[in-house]
Amino acid sequence: MPTRDLPASGPRRRPRWRYWMVAVTLAVTAALTSWTAMGPLRLAAGEEAPLSQGKPATASSSEGGRWSAERAVDGDTKSRWSSTFADPQWLGVDLGAPARIDSVVLNWESAYATEFEIQVSPDGLAWTSIYRTGNGTGGTQRLDVSGEGRYVRMYGTKRATGYGYSLWEFQVFGALTGASATPAAPQTSGAASGTPSASGTPGSSSPSQSHPAGHGNGATGAPTPGDYVLAERPVTGVTPSTANPPRRDHREFQVNCAVSHRLEDDPIVFFNRPGASHDHTFMGNTTTNAASTMQSLPRGATTCRVPGDKSGYWMPTLLNGNTPIVPQGPQVIYYKSGVRDYTSVRPFPPGLRFLVGSPMTTAAQFESSPAYQKGWECGNSYDNVDFPANCPSGTQLNVRMQAPSCWDGRHLDTPDHVSHIVYPVNGVCPTSHPVAVPMIEFKMAWPVSGDMSQVRLSSGRGYSFHYDFYNVWDTPTLAALVKHCINAGRQCDSRGYDQFEPGAGAALDEQYQVPGSRTVLSRSGWTATASGGADTAARMLDGDTGTRWTSGAPMTNGQSFTVDMRSVRTVSGVSLLSTGADHARGYQVFLSTDGRNWTGPVASGKGFTNQTLVDFEARDARHVRVVQTGSASNWWSVAEFTVFSG
Repeated sequence: MPTRDLPASGPRRRPRWRYWMVAVTLAVTAALTSWTAMGPLRLAAGEEAPLSQGKPATASSSEGGRWSAERAVDGDTKSRWSSTFADPQWLGVDLGAPARIDSVVLNWESAYATEFEIQVSPDGLAWTSIYRTGNGTGGTQRLDVSGEGRYVRMYGTKRATGYGYSLWEFQVFGALTGASATPAAPQTSGAASGTPSASGTPGSSSPSQSHPAGHGNGATGAPTPGDYVLAERPVTGVTPSTANPPRRDHREFQVNCAVSHRLEDDPIVFFNRPGASHDHTFMGNTTTNAASTMQSLPRGATTCRVPGDKSGYWMPTLLNGNTPIVPQGPQVIYYKSGVRDYTSVRPFPPGLRFLVGSPMTTAAQFESSPAYQKGWECGNSYDNVDFPANCPSGTQLNVRMQAPSCWDGRHLDTPDHVSHIVYPVNGVCPTSHPVAVPMIEFKMAWPVSGDMSQVRLSSGRGYSFHYDFYNVWDTPTLAALVKHCINAGRQCDSRGYDQFEPGAGAALDEQYQVPGSRTVLSRSGWTATASGGADTAARMLDGDTGTRWTSGAPMTNGQSFTVDMRSVRTVSGVSLLSTGADHARGYQVFLSTDGRNWTGPVASGKGFTNQTLVDFEARDARHVRVVQTGSASNWWSVAEFTVFSG
């Protein structure tokens, strides 16, 4: 959109005398009081109030409670919003319903913008610029614009002074075009759009059960805007449990997933619209993108330690200035009981998806949300609503955030992406959402060091943190972990093993599979050779995880090892267990019946954790060769190599 200042002419939907009256009032006030105004704005008889006045407002930052975002829409020209001293910054308002926007009035304090845009959005995520200038003059700027949206914001990219951006009043004029919505705090269960939702309050009601089914295609696809996705197997006839089983301090298991990729995509909020979102950091499923569905995601690989978890997990990207900060190694995602009766928790239904948190949340709303758990922390700085000012060298920036865990039993998704799942009330699910499912808790960690003044999220300040979840678990695997760990009140790792209750065993086998779901071939008599460190290759077959084969050199493309199984077998997968960060960064698997003629690669991919599980179509083979295709300063090592049949 070309840069432009105030238009000289154009269609007007409102008499010019209103702007003249406002201008005279503000000019006289400024002259008499030197920017200290006369108090609450009083409108002349018949004068239309701004659509923005008294509506929920949020901002990228503020200097403190005296200069918070809502001060710019309170109709009081004695109060103002003021940002921190950095570019860019924004101030936005939720009009409560879709509206036609035809003018915006900016009453600047002396800290004004020389370069800024006026942007509109239907959902608080996808923004369209309807005005842009590189010659802002400060004072009172009356802008004739043309646009539609529920959310309107000033987006400043260059300050006139060394201070931040500061507005006495931010006024939006026009007419509502959609049904008026009662303003509410952005939902704590997570619409990234910031749209008020039933799940914003623990135990609030579900959408009407008489709504049309729309065009959602159940677990196999994604809803079109305003649509519902119904579960293929609804859970009905459930009464929320009020039972009090024996007290257990922990009712959980961990899911450890590494970062796979970054994209400006969100298949829940912006389905099939690549690049429509702010930048997200993805974990779990390696193929998650704007077009992902329950048909495509199961075909992807996963960065999670449990191969049966091909779910998509994503969150706004953390940035230092404009440089992404990537969480290192597997991140901790807890699956817990959010209700008092932990024995009543059921596995997620296939295809369930929802959002947790909102980029439109204010600092106060973030802190008071049931999702909030300790806030941001690093070093000795704890319980911060926004990022700490400084993090000691070598520390990590951490945040924890809990998801709602009471499902309505009918919908895999709803138009606002949150109404179908809510928080329990006093440990009990409401009757509108009676099905208790696992409570996800993100515990993220980013490497940081020193000054944090330029650290931000792609969605805004620290209190705009939120995340998305798209369930693509293997059903038997998730059921085994829920039963063994949550329902039994144990504190489990990713295998479902509780170190404080070792006699209970684990829910999954050493390959993180449901016991009996695969046949592990006996390695008796097998031999192994390798391109490097050949004298130790047999260690990957000795059944001792305390020994290992290592390449003896940093990882480079082409390193390999070959296993001779001594006879032709039907094989369908392999497992490579490494130590620490010595796993293959990339791999290809080849098969041969005679050691000379090779088929493949029958499988290829990237390695993200210390255990890489690879599935492929069952084939006959005597020899298995694994080629390392990535690069890293670490040596490649394999402690145990396993081959599956069936």
